[in-house]
Amino acid sequence: MSNVDITALLGGWEGCHVVHVERLEKAVPEVWITLGSSDSGALICDGCGNEASDVHEVVWRRVRDLPILDATTWLLVPRRRVVCWRCGPRLELLPWLGRYARVTKRLADSVARLCPYLPIKRVAEFFGLSWGTVKAIDKRHLEDRLGPIDLTGVTVIAMDEFAIHKGHRYATVIVDPTVKRVLWVGRGRGRKDIRPFFKLLGRKGRKRLKAVVMDMNGAYEAEVRHQCAKAEIVFDLFHVVAKYGREVVDRVRVDEANRLKPNLNSWCRFSG
Repeated sequence: MSNVDITALLGGWEGCHVVHVERLEKAVPEVWITLGSSDSGALICDGCGNEASDVHEVVWRRVRDLPILDATTWLLVPRRRVVCWRCGPRLELLPWLGRYARVTKRLADSVARLCPYLPIKRVAEFFGLSWGTVKAIDKRHLEDRLGPIDLTGVTVIAMDEFAIHKGHRYATVIVDPTVKRVLWVGRGRGRKDIRPFFKLLGRKGRKRLKAVVMDMNGAYEAEVRHQCAKAEIVFDLFHVVAKYGREVVDRVRVDEANRLKPNLNSWCRFSG
């Protein structure tokens, strides 16, 4: 079977051809495929998509692909840096490999399809990838599928904090309560932590806000009053009642107990 036939059978690596294939028998078998750059076809710049004039340099990159039968599959890929009249030295466009990716696009697609059904840790173990690699693939897939968040027409928001990392750190979620849609999630619960959302909202969006629902977080209140001076702040009832019970009812209970304590002691001595 010719190299062209092998490449077509395995799914094709456009712009490259198979030079050498080696199988290593290990606890988990590995297949190493060395690719060579194709001499046919134009050199396309990965930055602007225009045809480049020449090759600036070639660097070798090790890339993971989908397993072949029972074996983990590695590709040794020559990444050509081309001379583009518009962008300067840039990587050559390869449709099946991202600009700085260490996994092929079809492997990334397989990882992304599994992420909605399993924890990232389990997906990483299944494919033999690091947790960070799988997390980055899942995030990029969601960004490509969902696109940028549309904040047009948002007039009411609700913000709340939630614990991460077993309660030692916190993050903030901001939603549109009218349609029950998550608008933004960020680490932290301070003023500077939620500031990127208001920058994303823009000047017109901040002026359009009519009300902001929150718990009694002082940092949230201060930042909202700074960013959206005309927006009404609505504290949720649960935290209002809890704060009233903690700071008013409990205080009265303690004061009354302290006031009645001398009389109670006198009664105890009299009874004794």
